[in-house]
Amino acid sequence: MSEKWIWLPDWASDLSLWEDDLTDVEPSFDHVFVPYEKMAKNLNDLYKIPGMLTAPTVVGWGMGAFLMLMNAANRPKLQKWILLSPFADFCDEDGAWTEQNLVFMARQMHSTVDPALNSFEEQLSEEFGEWQEDWRKAAQKMDASLLADGINYLATHKITEPVAGGENIQVVYGRMDQAVPPVQTLKLKALLPNASFKERPKAGHWPPMLLL
Repeated sequence: MSEKWIWLPDWASDLSLWEDDLTDVEPSFDHVFVPYEKMAKNLNDLYKIPGMLTAPTVVGWGMGAFLMLMNAANRPKLQKWILLSPFADFCDEDGAWTEQNLVFMARQMHSTVDPALNSFEEQLSEEFGEWQEDWRKAAQKMDASLLADGINYLATHKITEPVAGGENIQVVYGRMDQAVPPVQTLKLKALLPNASFKERPKAGHWPPMLLL
């Protein structure tokens, strides 16, 4: 039986768009891509998602990585984590968003998701890789209330204390990331003193660029 990897997406994202590229990292393993909507239904107890407790490796991207850190108390002792473009506070002074911006955006999403998607897409406009259109098409099919729940969570939660059990964690970030600037990710060094940090000089926010 092959080892299982669980993949958790960023906000409004579908990691299976890049399945062929991402599974090339470990082609002999069993890869499970958790849909954004399933993740958004378990924001406060990520380990209720089937397979999370027993997976030897969990990969989280952006919001998915943040939720892993927020749910670290439930992490199995030997589980390996790979965090792509993670952060401790999405609304800190080095990011593109404030709590007020996001709370307003979440309210607006109940009538239309387009302004929020436009705002996030702008952060990805200069990224290497032509994936913006695919990302947007996938996001437009998602439940607006769950998109709003995710935005509210990012607006109202942050990590301020060192994460317990911070061993066996690899942090990967792109020097060219516009959505989560490297300075935001590097603040996690104080909160994850036992983690390893790896910069991808030519990568932005997209997972295939970070991992390959």
